[in-house]
Amino acid sequence: MGQFLLELSILGFLVIGLTAFSAVIVQFFGEKIFGKKKESYHTSQSSSIQTNWKSVGGRK
Repeated sequence: MGQFLLELSILGFLVIGLTAFSAVIVQFFGEKIFGKKKESYHTSQSSSIQTNWKSVGGRK
């Protein structure tokens, strides 16, 4: 009975773990395989928008 519960808990952890991290794993491989040209697209867009912003707060 103890071995059954051990195997059931291991199987449960594997199923729950794969389900929980499947989206992260798929997104990682999708970005690496299909998104090579757009790796820094969002950071470059963000920095191009913020080029002429004034600094706010802090000491001068």
